[in-house]
Amino acid sequence: MTWTQVDGELSALPARRGDEPGAYLWIRAGERHEQMTAELFLPAVAADELDSALGIAVGTVRAMDSEWTGDVQLEFGRVRDGRGVVSATGRGLDADIRFTLSGHPADGGFCRHCGAELQVDVVSVITPPDGGIIGTPQTHCGACGKE
Repeated sequence: MTWTQVDGELSALPARRGDEPGAYLWIRAGERHEQMTAELFLPAVAADELDSALGIAVGTVRAMDSEWTGDVQLEFGRVRDGRGVVSATGRGLDADIRFTLSGHPADGGFCRHCGAELQVDVVSVITPPDGGIIGTPQTHCGACGKE
């Protein structure tokens, strides 16, 4: 395992696993051999309160030509003004990620029908025993009402 420092994007959405609130995180960072993607649930931390947050997230990570599920330790530094930094450590992963922050799903935040900003519902997350994650962000358009 090699330490990596990369730039990327982090989408943070409000989430719930059963009765437990938290944040659904989608991280895309790095290029070429340093490229990584992670889909994670971070319990007990609100999506809009990541500044200096610490926690053990669970989910799926794709990095360095491999994919694995399980726990990822996250240590956020300063998160303000649409950007921040997080240290992520897990099986085969040791990275400091400087990111731009988005409150929209990773696949976009605008209505394909009218172009208005999408409203994001709380993501319902399931974390199976294998350590992966099942969660799909649900959005709707406040302007035209379509999904």
